[in-house]
This record gives sequence, C-alpha cells and structure tokens, in this order.
Amino acid sequence: MRYQYGSDGGSVVTDSAGNAIVGRPGTVWTARTGGSQVTDILTLAGAATGGTVTTDSKGRIAFQGPDGATATYWWDGGDGTRWAVLPTETDRIARAQVDTYAIPAAAKGAANGVPTLDSGSKVPTSQLPDLSASYVPYPAGGQAGDTLIRGAGNTVTWGRLTSGTVAPWSGLDALTAPRWIAHRGGSLLAPENTIEAFRTSAELGADAIELDVYKVADGGLFVMHDSTVDRTSNLTGSQATTLTVPAALRGRIDAGSWFANTWPSDLRIPLFADVLADVGNTIPMIVHCNNSGSGALAVAEIQRQELDQNVLIMAWTEAELVAARAAGIPTCLLDADGVLSGQTYAGLIAAGTTYLGVDYSQTTNATINAAAAAGLRVLVYTVNHRSDFSPLPTTGSVWGVISDDPWYVRGTSQLRTTDLYSAGTFYHGMSAPADLKDYRGFYQLGSPNWWGLDASGTTQADINANGGYGSVLQGYLGPLPNTFTLDFDYVIDVADYATASLQVTLSVGDKAYDDNGGGAANPNAYNILVRQNGTIDVYKVTGGTPTSIGTVATAAITAGTTQHLRVQMTATQIIVTRTNIAAPNSVTATDSTYRGGMYPHFGVRDTKTRWANVALT
Repeated sequence: MRYQYGSDGGSVVTDSAGNAIVGRPGTVWTARTGGSQVTDILTLAGAATGGTVTTDSKGRIAFQGPDGATATYWWDGGDGTRWAVLPTETDRIARAQVDTYAIPAAAKGAANGVPTLDSGSKVPTSQLPDLSASYVPYPAGGQAGDTLIRGAGNTVTWGRLTSGTVAPWSGLDALTAPRWIAHRGGSLLAPENTIEAFRTSAELGADAIELDVYKVADGGLFVMHDSTVDRTSNLTGSQATTLTVPAALRGRIDAGSWFANTWPSDLRIPLFADVLADVGNTIPMIVHCNNSGSGALAVAEIQRQELDQNVLIMAWTEAELVAARAAGIPTCLLDADGVLSGQTYAGLIAAGTTYLGVDYSQTTNATINAAAAAGLRVLVYTVNHRSDFSPLPTTGSVWGVISDDPWYVRGTSQLRTTDLYSAGTFYHGMSAPADLKDYRGFYQLGSPNWWGLDASGTTQADINANGGYGSVLQGYLGPLPNTFTLDFDYVIDVADYATASLQVTLSVGDKAYDDNGGGAANPNAYNILVRQNGTIDVYKVTGGTPTSIGTVATAAITAGTTQHLRVQMTATQIIVTRTNIAAPNSVTATDSTYRGGMYPHFGVRDTKTRWANVALT
C-alpha cells in the first residue's frame, strides 16, 4: 500500500515573488534531521521516479511514497530550499506549512535564518527543523480497504472498516487538524441526508459525515434537516406533525429529483436506524439533533446498534445533549458566533461537552482561537469555498471543517481540464450563489452531454426571485493559470429579449458571483456577456462595480443552434471569439489587472442556456 503526497493544490513550490515554479526536479528525503534520501517513490500514475520528483505545470509536488511511508518528507529542489510534503495534504500546506518549513538560502545569517550553507549552497541537513513530531511510521500489516487510526499516545493502528468492526471517534479525534466532514453527507454531490449521499461520502474518504435527525409525529426518527418536508421531497407539511414511520417506508417519497433532473424519483427519506445499519460501521458520524426529544431518541438507537464509539451528538441546545453526556458519547454545542450566551467555555466543558460548532461567517479567528485555547475542539460550518477556508486559523485551532463538498474545499478532488457533464450530476466545485438556494441547473444527456441553467420566463422560482440571474461555479477547473484558453459549445434555447445573455465570469478566488444584487460582496472579476442579439460585452468588476472594457456586435444567435465560444487570457488581454461565425466575431479587451488564482462561473440572465465540451488549455 502506497500513500499519496502533495496532491491537488498542496506543496506548491514558489519563487521569492510567490510565483509557482514548474518543471523543477528535486529529491525526496525523510523528515528527520539528517534523514536519508528516499528512492522508492512513484509518480501518481505508478511509474518509478528514481527518487526524483518534478514540479508539475502548476508548481505542485505530487508522488506516491513507499510502503511504511512516514507522515512527512522533505523535497529538495537544489536551490537552498527544502519543502515539507505531507500525505494528501492540500491548500493548507501550500499556505501555511510550506511557509513555515521552507528555509530559503537567503535567510543565511538573518534573524531566524541558518548560520551556514553546505558546499552546494543548500541548507545542511543538520540545520533543518526536526519534524519528528509528525514523523509517525505506518505499521506493517495494512491491506487495501484499511483505514489508519491514531489513538492515545499517538499510536497508529490499522482499522478494517467492515460490518464487523468500528471506526472509533477517538481515532478521528487523534488525527491532525483540520478533519474534513461531509455536511448532510456532502449535499453538493448527492441529495442531502439520503443513504446515497452517505455512501458517496464513505466511498470518497471523508473523515466523517454530518447528518440531521428529526423526531416525527409517531415518535420515529427521520434523517432530514428542515422542519418541513417541502424543500427536499415531493411531500408537503411539517415533519413533527404530519410524518410517521410508515410514511418513510411506503416507497412513494421522492427525495431525489429535486436535487437534479437526472436523479431518480424513488429515493426515500431514510430512518436514522436505516442509516446506522447501512454506513454506521464505515465512517464516523456527527448526528445533529434538530428538535425537542431527538437527542434522546438518537442516543437510544445508537446504543441499540452498539455504535456508541462511532458518533458525536450535536445540537443547538444543551438539553438535547443530556442523554449523550449520560451515555458517555461526545457532544457538540452549536453557537453561530462562538461567544456563548449564559454559558462559558469552562462551564461547557465541565458539563461534559468538549466540542463547539461555529458559523465561519459569523465568528472571528480570535473567538476560534480563544475557544480552542480553553480546551474546546472547534468545528466550523458550512465552508463551501476555498476562499472562505483560507482566512481561517491554520494553527490547529480549527478542529474540523464541515462542508457540503469537503473534497473540493480541501483540494483533494481530482483536477480537471474538461467538464464531467456526462456523469449526469454535479461534480466537485459546482456551487451556486446563496440566492439560488438549491437550484444548480439541469442535464441533457446524449451526444454531446449538456449541462444548463434555465432563467427563461418564470420557470425557476429561485432564479425568478433573483432578477432572472443564475450562475454556477465551475470550481473543478480552478484555480486558473495566469494565461489560458477556455473553449465550450453552447446553445441558447430561449431568450426573453434580444439582450438577454449567457455569462462567463472569471473571478479572483472562488467565492460565489451574483450579478443580481451581489454588489461589493462579489469577488473582483472579468464578466463576459454573450447576448442573444450577438453583442459580446466584457466588463471588469472591481469592488462590485462593473466597468466596460470591450464590446463587439456579432451576428445574432438563432435559438436552439449550437455555437462555440473561445475565451483567451494572455498576459495583457482577454480575447473572446465566436469561432463558428465569420468576422466580426471577436472582441479584445486590454487589461492585466487580474491574473492567476481565478475561477470560472457559467451564468444566465433571462435565458435558457446549456453548455458542453468545456475544455481548458
């Protein structure tokens, strides 16, 4: 069994100006001071490297370590800098740990620098920081399907997660911060709080899943978040007063097609007992108890299935944590800003609750650090963008990150240069502005495979309420390099008026972009509008204010016909071309304000538009 080091976005090698260094070969060393060179390493494709790893086109270091691999390696590019590389670590390493552990030769003789260099002008191994604290040898005996669990005293053991074993919460608790938790089972990838979502999260290797339980009219325990069933099923009404256990079992609940038109209509709202039986032995769980009495019911079912060691109980009130405290099950109190009202950190710990859940957008780093310093394990929710995760503390104060797509935010989802619309469902990094709620478009599978957004007329209530505008981040393509070409086919099926448009937004960072009232909350960006009448407009958006930097009138677009657009970003220009028509068919905007670290969004204004054959070069 080999372990992957570096991975998506991790361990990015940069020069003194912060630019990624590509194509640089380097050797790999064990992380102990004076450690030895590692030669038994492979590329991610499984090819032998001879002990040399070369940075890729984005400056990242990624390789497979040998059997019995250590937790940390050094990568030495021969320029006087040595980089710490950890297994499957990502953006957090690039931002923080690399900054901490990379020792430039220029630091010789400087404060906190090194006193001497060796004959090759490199930092001598004897002067490298000793990373023994993170140097934990993997034990022998592991096999495919096993999970590595760190327990008391930092001991490491293999846990085989089958129906006959458990994934103890204590093993999760001993991992390096932050842990990555799939909110409602990863609700950007599968219909939330369904068994299908929980299976997805387990299969993709989330550290844990979070799910919601709700006590219903006959005393049963549903897995569902809202107090009403309207949003995520074809039923109507209050969970607490209208639903019963037989209703969950009669097989007529549609809890899937609301998510996307390609999902089946026979997914049901699961009972908590069903979820425990299906995935309870495969992945640690955070059980969010949403209404009065749900906490005690959840604990009773957990104990009946003997899964006490696999779960954490979470609630907005301490009353719903009482049963779990009595049973010795760890508990988490939710408090949006983390300041607490009528309670103190010490009092909460004394009462038996050692976890605190806070809203990243309503709390502060100072509060997170203070709660952690007081002895609480802090979970932040619901973090769906890398731009929202990056400002959080990187000192270990964030115990866990709850996300609807933790693989994307962490940076472990596979990088793509093409779309994956053929899957007929959403891929990593496809999120919409908050105003669109759950609407992220439709799929039309065939040849080619289309994904689209419908803002024509009043078809979609959420888009209609947002002034006829909708967009979805295509995060799997980012961050974009400084220069690139983005190609795609598109069809405008319906346009409400001649200037209605499709939009391609290239934003600085991956925060949501909302062209209807987003204002200063929008990221800085270039926004490209292709209108039904053929006009192409290019805007630069700064502080939420758009400024025109280019326009051209091209031939009108006939509804229902396949068109092709090419967006080229050079060092100084943005060139937009309708490649399938004769000139005039292109506009060139000269501007170099924003480059690097950008993300694409596809949007619509009062049109029904679909995309296919997306390619980034």
